[in-house]
Amino acid sequence: MSGGRCSTFVVLSAGLLAGCGSLLPSEHAETLSPFGDYTDTEIRFSQAAPGKTTRPELFSLGFDPLTQGNGRMLSFIDVRLMFVQPNIPLSYLPDGIVKCLEAKDRCIGYAFEFSKTDTQRVGSFWADVLNFSKNRAVQGWAFRAVFVLVDDTLVHKVSSGEPNIRRIDSKKNPLGPIQGAGEFFSDQLK
Repeated sequence: MSGGRCSTFVVLSAGLLAGCGSLLPSEHAETLSPFGDYTDTEIRFSQAAPGKTTRPELFSLGFDPLTQGNGRMLSFIDVRLMFVQPNIPLSYLPDGIVKCLEAKDRCIGYAFEFSKTDTQRVGSFWADVLNFSKNRAVQGWAFRAVFVLVDDTLVHKVSSGEPNIRRIDSKKNPLGPIQGAGEFFSDQLK
């Protein structure tokens, strides 16, 4: 190659390799919900008032396992198993749960879990492709809520969640592409 062509080749190769980070895969996982983000979900959750909110009102807030999805319908037994623990006296339980236990078959519950996460592979393209290291940046949110109703009226609610998920997952493989070879071959022999 002549000097001009060689330098052009080197510049083009360097440019292509520098942009390789954008070739790393990414993932998007979302548990579909009627809510835009964590704050929206939390605001709607706070609008449900024990002793006042009815089942249709709860559904209109977006917590409807039939039309919105991603909810579990809980029987009286499911609610009991979720809230009643051995060695904890019933007097320690919230009043709404005690009402549910007393109502038995007239008590139902709904459990919801909504989340949205974006995962981006970050780091060196070549280290990732050759399996020496894989780094993932994860961002998003998760919200969980449980509603307990007796005779179609909300008697208890509880929520938990992660409003701002930010983490880096790193995996190092000192042997690179041959790191998992033993597992691969043992799987092939089964």
